[in-house]
Amino acid sequence: MATIALLMLTGCGGKKNDREDREAAYAGMLTDSIAKIEREIDSCENRLKEVHDQIGVWLRDFTNVSNPREAGSYLIYTSFKDKYPLKTTGIASRINSNGQFELIAALKNTPFTRIAAIAPSETAETLDVPRDQALNYTADGLTTVLFTGKEAVEVGRVIADNQLNHVTINYLNSGPVLGWVVPNETAKMMMATYILYRDQQEAARLEQRIPMLHEKINLLRAHRDRRTSETPEQSQ
Repeated sequence: MATIALLMLTGCGGKKNDREDREAAYAGMLTDSIAKIEREIDSCENRLKEVHDQIGVWLRDFTNVSNPREAGSYLIYTSFKDKYPLKTTGIASRINSNGQFELIAALKNTPFTRIAAIAPSETAETLDVPRDQALNYTADGLTTVLFTGKEAVEVGRVIADNQLNHVTINYLNSGPVLGWVVPNETAKMMMATYILYRDQQEAARLEQRIPMLHEKINLLRAHRDRRTSETPEQSQ
Protein backbone atom coordinates (compact mmCIF):
# COMPACT_ATOMS: atom_id res chain seq x y z
CA MET A 1 0.00 0.00 0.00
CA ALA A 2 2.82 2.40 0.84
CA THR A 3 4.38 1.74 -2.58
CA ILE A 4 1.07 2.41 -4.34
CA ALA A 5 0.57 5.66 -2.41
CA LEU A 6 4.10 6.79 -3.32
CA LEU A 7 3.47 6.07 -7.00
CA MET A 8 0.21 8.01 -6.88
CA LEU A 9 1.92 11.01 -5.29
CA THR A 10 4.73 10.89 -7.84
CA GLY A 11 2.22 10.68 -10.71
CA CYS A 12 0.20 13.61 -9.44
CA GLY A 13 3.33 15.67 -9.00
CA GLY A 14 4.38 14.87 -12.55
CA LYS A 15 1.05 16.03 -13.97
CA LYS A 16 1.27 19.26 -11.96
CA ASN A 17 4.80 19.90 -13.15
CA ASP A 18 3.78 19.26 -16.76
CA ARG A 19 0.91 21.72 -16.44
CA GLU A 20 3.17 24.34 -14.87
CA ASP A 21 5.73 23.83 -17.63
CA ARG A 22 3.04 24.29 -20.27
CA GLU A 23 1.80 27.45 -18.56
CA ALA A 24 5.34 28.81 -18.30
CA ALA A 25 5.99 28.04 -21.98
CA TYR A 26 2.72 29.73 -22.98
CA ALA A 27 3.51 32.80 -20.86
CA GLY A 28 6.93 32.93 -22.49
CA MET A 29 5.35 32.76 -25.92
CA LEU A 30 3.04 35.66 -25.05
CA THR A 31 5.99 37.67 -23.76
CA ASP A 32 7.91 36.99 -26.96
CA SER A 33 4.89 38.08 -29.03
CA ILE A 34 4.62 41.31 -27.03
CA ALA A 35 8.33 42.03 -27.51
CA LYS A 36 7.98 41.41 -31.27
CA ILE A 37 5.05 43.85 -31.52
CA GLU A 38 6.97 46.43 -29.47
CA ARG A 39 9.81 46.23 -31.99
CA GLU A 40 7.32 46.68 -34.82
CA ILE A 41 5.88 49.75 -33.08
CA ASP A 42 9.38 51.25 -32.78
CA SER A 43 9.98 50.53 -36.46
CA CYS A 44 6.63 52.08 -37.47
CA GLU A 45 7.24 55.19 -35.35
CA ASN A 46 10.70 55.68 -36.84
CA ARG A 47 9.33 55.20 -40.35
CA LEU A 48 6.46 57.60 -39.64
CA LYS A 49 8.92 60.30 -38.57
CA GLU A 50 10.91 59.78 -41.80
CA VAL A 51 7.75 59.99 -43.92
CA HIS A 52 6.55 63.14 -42.14
CA ASP A 53 9.94 64.73 -42.79
CA GLN A 54 9.70 63.78 -46.47
CA ILE A 55 6.18 65.20 -46.70
CA GLY A 56 7.38 68.44 -45.13
CA VAL A 57 10.09 68.77 -47.77
CA TRP A 58 7.71 68.08 -50.68
CA LEU A 59 5.07 70.48 -49.37
CA ARG A 60 7.48 73.36 -49.91
CA ASP A 61 6.91 72.89 -53.66
CA PHE A 62 3.10 72.91 -53.43
CA THR A 63 0.41 75.55 -53.06
CA ASN A 64 -2.97 75.07 -51.42
CA VAL A 65 -5.69 76.44 -53.70
CA SER A 66 -9.22 77.22 -52.57
CA ASN A 67 -11.37 78.18 -55.53
CA PRO A 68 -14.99 79.20 -54.81
CA ARG A 69 -16.01 77.75 -58.20
CA GLU A 70 -14.76 74.30 -57.15
CA ALA A 71 -15.80 72.07 -54.27
CA GLY A 72 -13.16 72.06 -51.56
CA SER A 73 -9.48 72.95 -51.80
CA TYR A 74 -6.53 71.12 -53.29
CA LEU A 75 -2.74 71.00 -53.38
CA ILE A 76 -1.06 71.66 -56.70
CA TYR A 77 2.58 71.87 -57.73
CA THR A 78 3.41 75.56 -57.38
CA SER A 79 5.16 75.99 -60.73
CA PHE A 80 2.05 74.54 -62.38
CA LYS A 81 -0.49 76.62 -60.49
CA ASP A 82 -0.90 79.25 -63.23
CA LYS A 83 -1.27 76.55 -65.90
CA TYR A 84 -4.35 75.10 -64.17
CA PRO A 85 -7.20 74.89 -65.09
CA LEU A 86 -5.80 73.56 -68.34
CA LYS A 87 -6.37 75.79 -71.35
CA THR A 88 -5.05 73.45 -74.04
CA THR A 89 -4.15 69.80 -74.63
CA GLY A 90 -2.26 68.40 -71.65
CA ILE A 91 -2.51 66.79 -68.22
CA ALA A 92 -2.25 67.94 -64.62
CA SER A 93 -2.53 66.36 -61.18
CA ARG A 94 -3.53 67.58 -57.76
CA ILE A 95 -4.35 66.25 -54.28
CA ASN A 96 -7.76 67.27 -52.99
CA SER A 97 -8.59 68.21 -49.40
CA ASN A 98 -9.62 64.59 -48.68
CA GLY A 99 -6.17 63.35 -49.68
CA GLN A 100 -7.37 61.91 -53.01
CA PHE A 101 -5.09 61.90 -56.05
CA GLU A 102 -6.80 63.53 -59.01
CA LEU A 103 -5.61 63.40 -62.60
CA ILE A 104 -6.95 65.94 -65.07
CA ALA A 105 -6.58 65.61 -68.84
CA ALA A 106 -7.61 68.06 -71.55
CA LEU A 107 -7.80 67.73 -75.34
CA LYS A 108 -8.57 70.30 -77.98
CA ASN A 109 -11.33 69.71 -80.57
CA THR A 110 -11.99 66.00 -79.86
CA PRO A 111 -13.97 64.34 -77.03
CA PHE A 112 -12.44 61.45 -75.08
CA THR A 113 -13.38 59.31 -72.08
CA ARG A 114 -10.11 57.82 -70.81
CA ILE A 115 -6.34 58.05 -71.18
CA ALA A 116 -3.40 55.66 -71.10
CA ALA A 117 0.21 56.38 -70.16
CA ILE A 118 2.63 54.51 -72.44
CA ALA A 119 6.21 54.17 -71.12
CA PRO A 120 9.05 52.11 -72.64
CA SER A 121 8.39 49.09 -70.42
CA GLU A 122 4.92 49.57 -68.90
CA THR A 123 1.46 50.96 -69.55
CA ALA A 124 -1.37 52.15 -67.31
CA GLU A 125 -4.90 53.20 -68.25
CA THR A 126 -7.69 55.03 -66.45
CA LEU A 127 -11.29 53.90 -66.29
CA ASP A 128 -13.84 55.45 -68.64
CA VAL A 129 -15.44 58.68 -67.45
CA PRO A 130 -18.70 59.25 -69.39
CA ARG A 131 -19.48 62.65 -70.86
CA ASP A 132 -21.72 64.04 -68.13
CA GLN A 133 -20.89 67.77 -68.08
CA ALA A 134 -19.47 67.32 -64.57
CA LEU A 135 -16.33 65.13 -64.64
CA ASN A 136 -16.17 65.03 -68.46
CA TYR A 137 -17.22 68.24 -70.17
CA THR A 138 -16.43 70.38 -73.22
CA ALA A 139 -16.17 74.17 -73.24
CA ASP A 140 -14.83 76.36 -76.06
CA GLY A 141 -13.70 73.27 -77.94
CA LEU A 142 -11.61 71.92 -75.04
CA THR A 143 -12.69 68.62 -73.46
CA THR A 144 -11.58 68.24 -69.84
CA VAL A 145 -11.87 64.99 -67.86
CA LEU A 146 -11.20 64.37 -64.16
CA PHE A 147 -9.93 60.87 -63.29
CA THR A 148 -9.70 59.37 -59.80
CA GLY A 149 -9.25 55.96 -58.22
CA LYS A 150 -6.40 53.46 -58.24
CA GLU A 151 -6.23 53.46 -62.03
CA ALA A 152 -5.58 57.21 -62.11
CA VAL A 153 -2.95 56.80 -59.39
CA GLU A 154 -1.29 54.08 -61.48
CA VAL A 155 -1.14 56.38 -64.50
CA GLY A 156 0.50 58.98 -62.27
CA ARG A 157 3.00 56.40 -61.02
CA VAL A 158 3.97 55.32 -64.53
CA ILE A 159 4.68 58.93 -65.49
CA ALA A 160 6.55 59.56 -62.23
CA ASP A 161 8.68 56.44 -62.55
CA ASN A 162 9.54 57.28 -66.16
CA GLN A 163 10.20 60.98 -65.78
CA LEU A 164 13.52 60.65 -67.63
CA ASN A 165 11.99 58.49 -70.39
CA HIS A 166 9.59 59.42 -73.15
CA VAL A 167 6.03 58.86 -71.92
CA THR A 168 3.11 59.20 -74.31
CA ILE A 169 -0.45 59.91 -73.23
CA ASN A 170 -2.96 58.19 -75.50
CA TYR A 171 -6.33 59.92 -75.46
CA LEU A 172 -9.03 57.28 -75.98
CA ASN A 173 -12.70 57.22 -76.82
CA SER A 174 -14.06 54.09 -78.45
CA GLY A 175 -10.51 53.83 -79.79
CA PRO A 176 -7.32 55.94 -79.95
CA VAL A 177 -7.90 59.65 -80.54
CA LEU A 178 -4.47 61.24 -80.12
CA GLY A 179 -0.99 60.44 -78.81
CA TRP A 180 0.63 63.29 -76.83
CA VAL A 181 4.24 63.19 -75.57
CA VAL A 182 4.51 64.36 -71.96
CA PRO A 183 6.82 67.41 -71.68
CA ASN A 184 9.58 67.38 -69.06
CA GLU A 185 7.98 70.04 -66.85
CA THR A 186 4.67 68.13 -66.86
CA ALA A 187 6.45 64.87 -65.98
CA LYS A 188 8.24 66.65 -63.11
CA MET A 189 4.93 68.01 -61.80
CA MET A 190 3.35 64.55 -62.00
CA MET A 191 6.31 62.94 -60.23
CA ALA A 192 6.19 65.44 -57.34
CA THR A 193 2.43 65.10 -56.94
CA TYR A 194 2.52 61.32 -57.04
CA ILE A 195 5.36 61.09 -54.48
CA LEU A 196 3.63 63.51 -52.11
CA TYR A 197 0.40 61.52 -52.43
CA ARG A 198 2.25 58.22 -51.90
CA ASP A 199 3.99 59.54 -48.77
CA GLN A 200 0.74 60.92 -47.38
CA GLN A 201 -0.91 57.53 -47.89
CA GLU A 202 2.00 55.80 -46.15
CA ALA A 203 1.78 58.22 -43.22
CA ALA A 204 -1.98 57.57 -42.91
CA ARG A 205 -1.38 53.82 -42.97
CA LEU A 206 1.24 54.01 -40.21
CA GLU A 207 -0.90 56.36 -38.12
CA GLN A 208 -3.65 53.72 -38.19
CA ARG A 209 -1.27 50.79 -37.70
CA ILE A 210 0.47 52.05 -34.54
CA PRO A 211 -2.67 52.33 -32.33
CA MET A 212 -3.78 48.88 -33.54
CA LEU A 213 -0.44 47.41 -32.45
CA HIS A 214 -0.71 49.10 -29.03
CA GLU A 215 -4.19 47.62 -28.61
CA LYS A 216 -2.89 44.19 -29.56
CA ILE A 217 -0.17 44.47 -26.90
CA ASN A 218 -2.74 45.49 -24.29
CA LEU A 219 -4.85 42.42 -25.10
CA LEU A 220 -1.87 40.06 -24.96
CA ARG A 221 -0.66 41.54 -21.66
CA ALA A 222 -4.11 41.27 -20.12
CA HIS A 223 -4.38 37.65 -21.28
CA ARG A 224 -0.92 36.79 -19.97
CA ASP A 225 -1.47 38.50 -16.61
CA ARG A 226 -4.85 36.86 -16.17
CA ARG A 227 -3.42 33.38 -16.75
CA THR A 228 -0.47 34.12 -14.46
CA SER A 229 -2.77 35.15 -11.61
CA GLU A 230 -5.03 32.08 -11.96
CA THR A 231 -4.62 29.04 -9.73
CA PRO A 232 -3.58 25.81 -11.48
CA GLU A 233 -7.17 24.55 -11.19
CA GLN A 234 -8.58 27.73 -12.78
CA SER A 235 -6.16 27.62 -15.72
CA GLN A 236 -7.07 24.06 -16.72
